[in-house]
Amino acid sequence: MLETDLRNFLIAAPTISALVAQRIYGLIREPNTPLPSINVQRAHTQRQELFCGVAPLADASMQIDSFGIDGDTAWAVAKALRLLFQNLTNVAMGPTLVQKMFLANEFPMVDPDPGIIRVVQLYNVWYLED
Repeated sequence: MLETDLRNFLIAAPTISALVAQRIYGLIREPNTPLPSINVQRAHTQRQELFCGVAPLADASMQIDSFGIDGDTAWAVAKALRLLFQNLTNVAMGPTLVQKMFLANEFPMVDPDPGIIRVVQLYNVWYLED
């Protein structure tokens, strides 16, 4: 699954693990989770229908949120993610082959948890489905 493979890829990246260790989660950041941390979730997946069936190359929109107790920390995690994925092409993330991944949008948000800063990044991920 793309989400699991992406999470494992992030944990294995020294620049990311130095900032968040293994605090990389799925859909929801639980209250009182140690910070900084990252959440990974799929916003949508688009597939192309061909005359002979569905194309194996899918386009997923992945939302990766960087959380910090202050803006500097959250933006530092977001920057490390941006640099890690910059010019990413033809990379095996576990069994998932990512053909292209790029940042489509990035913006800060105030988290419902008081004092927590969240930077949202939306990535387009072109990958081969099995």
